[in-house]
Amino acid sequence: MTLLKWPRRHSQAQEEESQLLHLFNSLNEVVLLFDKQQQVQFVNQYWEVITGIPVEQTLGRMFSDFLHPEEIPSWSQLLNKITPSQHENIWFRLISASGELRWCEMRIQSVNKDQPYPLSATLCDITPQVRNEEVRHASHRSLQSLVDRLPAMLYRSRNNASWSMEYVSEGCELLTGYSAESMLNQSQVSLGSIIHQDDATRVWENVQQALETFSPFDIHYRLTRADGTEVSVQDKGRGLYSKSGMVLGVEGILLLTNKR
Repeated sequence: MTLLKWPRRHSQAQEEESQLLHLFNSLNEVVLLFDKQQQVQFVNQYWEVITGIPVEQTLGRMFSDFLHPEEIPSWSQLLNKITPSQHENIWFRLISASGELRWCEMRIQSVNKDQPYPLSATLCDITPQVRNEEVRHASHRSLQSLVDRLPAMLYRSRNNASWSMEYVSEGCELLTGYSAESMLNQSQVSLGSIIHQDDATRVWENVQQALETFSPFDIHYRLTRADGTEVSVQDKGRGLYSKSGMVLGVEGILLLTNKR
């Protein structure tokens, strides 16, 4: 009777294995299994979707074969610290069959609770999100570079007599002779301290009037540069307000001008 039942059990196991493989291949993320030699023992079909590398050309190979060379030290470091009781997350770049780089996020852990290997992992392609982030960073760097090259000073300040700076563009050094770092948060010098004393009261009153009426301001006055020379500037700005209308600060741009 035992012999008669064995083929049925064997057939049932094959069917369950086939169903499990079908389940793995239906997922929209990569599922992997690594042995102690860090070779790929199992990978589902989604691997081929994101890399273009067939499953049969992946099995039995070191996973590091598919990584960008700069990622291999991080991968090795990750494997060295894996313990049976924890999982690890890592971002890295894969090299696809076409040579394109794919950014991926992997969650990896031990299959068994009492030994580190084999390892199972799930891997998601995050290339679109990373590319969008890179575009945003590139745009920000480009804009910041443009701002820093302008012969002008962009600023955000508190509404106090010193006009204490919370942000100052690099152009302030061309205009005032003081570095951006020296003007931030009144660490060494404030805008208020370098406004010509004969103009300071007028500047304060004009700005306050504009803030009270929620209007922009456009004022001409003199500054005393770090080397003691005087320059005339045009200050175009507006107030920053809370939802309740309270003044939070002032932002604007200072331009060099010949006007008094």
